[in-house]
Amino acid sequence: MPKTCLTQWKVFGRKYRKPFIHRPIIRPLQCPCSPIRNRPEEAIMSYMDDSIYHAIQQTRIPGVVEDVISTAWNQWSNWVRIVNIRPDLTHYRPFKGGRVTLKACAIQKDTGELLREIHLFLQIYPDRRDAVARLEKEASRHHVPPPLYIPELQAVLWTTPNIPRLRKLKNLLKHENFRHLLLPDAEDDPDRFCQQPPKLLRLVPRKRAILTWDDPRHHAHYFVKLFNKTDVIQAAHNFQQIMQVSRQEKFDFLVPEIIQCNLSCRTILMSRLPGKNFTEEMIKTVPSSFERVGRVIGQLHKSRARPQKTQNMEREFASIRHHMGEIKRALPQVATRLDAMIMILADTLDNLARLPRRPIHGNLFGDQILYGPDSIGIVDWDAFCHGDPIFDIGRLIAHFIFLAGTENLEPVQVKRCIKAFLQAYQDETDEPVNQEWLNWHVAAQLLMRGKISALRKLPSGWTRQLGFVVQEAETLVRGQSRYLDPPSLVANK
Repeated sequence: MPKTCLTQWKVFGRKYRKPFIHRPIIRPLQCPCSPIRNRPEEAIMSYMDDSIYHAIQQTRIPGVVEDVISTAWNQWSNWVRIVNIRPDLTHYRPFKGGRVTLKACAIQKDTGELLREIHLFLQIYPDRRDAVARLEKEASRHHVPPPLYIPELQAVLWTTPNIPRLRKLKNLLKHENFRHLLLPDAEDDPDRFCQQPPKLLRLVPRKRAILTWDDPRHHAHYFVKLFNKTDVIQAAHNFQQIMQVSRQEKFDFLVPEIIQCNLSCRTILMSRLPGKNFTEEMIKTVPSSFERVGRVIGQLHKSRARPQKTQNMEREFASIRHHMGEIKRALPQVATRLDAMIMILADTLDNLARLPRRPIHGNLFGDQILYGPDSIGIVDWDAFCHGDPIFDIGRLIAHFIFLAGTENLEPVQVKRCIKAFLQAYQDETDEPVNQEWLNWHVAAQLLMRGKISALRKLPSGWTRQLGFVVQEAETLVRGQSRYLDPPSLVANK
């Protein structure tokens, strides 16, 4: 030990081995009109301090989630076991909650006979009391099987079709009820539905479910989309409007044909379009593919469609600002940079002149476009509205740039594809693309894409993906992107 550490200090006649430091206790004045309290500074927390994040990771460890769910399941059923439990979709909100949909197999406990494949929905809560309160609320609904409390994950488990806010799913999965949604001639042949019952393709808890049905007689393929009661009327109008306009104007792209719409069941039955997700084509970075898509998006924007809903850019931006709060809670180290970008985007939004509204898709990215050698289809018209046409363009380009970062695409080739897309779009609409608005939308939607595809889904390497998103959005607002030649937005402050 250094000699200086043994030096004795004399304070008020007493000897100490280290300096005596007086720290007086400060007692604040108690004023009835403005009380003052001494509060310790809150520790900076990240996703590593979030029990919800760790619970989601537990569901991804083979064997772990099966053990805890099977233990809870055995308390309810003595003759059915669930095995081969595997996570499907994840929706993570830092320190707020988590949703995980899982697939599993139900087997007979004694014989091991496979009964059917089932879908599970796991809602993870930040506090045990919230989970217990939800369980007590669901008890009055008398579900079979009932929701189960999973204490190890601080979660409640539902089994389809008993999903919150999607109660009609229970009826749709029964073939005798499902056939009433189809064409009148289907009533004469109920065996068609016994042979080929509908299958649950995708479940978005509390929002929507998508089922598929293959007609064994006509070899036709259908999608069935189930909505919650808040969204079904608007979605039905959107689908009918775009289908009607596509027939009148003869677009070079396909839209789903509505076979039946049942508002009481909150269900739309539609034809299934050919093609594969354009996301798969985007990573090939072929400029001619982007030219084709640019032309059909231009046709949509110059069409005479009259959607009911009107986009509100201030509300859209408020939503982006809100979602950035979740990124900051998960990764507080990027909070300052995000705040700076949000400030630049807010100032630019105040200063730029609004563009004329056009019919827009409202939720356009690679998965909404079905690309094939002979046709292009556009699906999911739930957000169809009148709005800024560059919103659609910016959202699609932002998705492409996100893929460029996650798939390590060559920046020069990405830039070439974006130029081909924009040129084809401008040729179709006979209008130039406003570069400042384009840069604004791409930067804003790239931040949103990071939240949707990285933070919400928690794929492998999600922190690296968010790091790329933040860095690339910064270069966009400065006008220094490798993928675009945009003007700087900083000058608009």
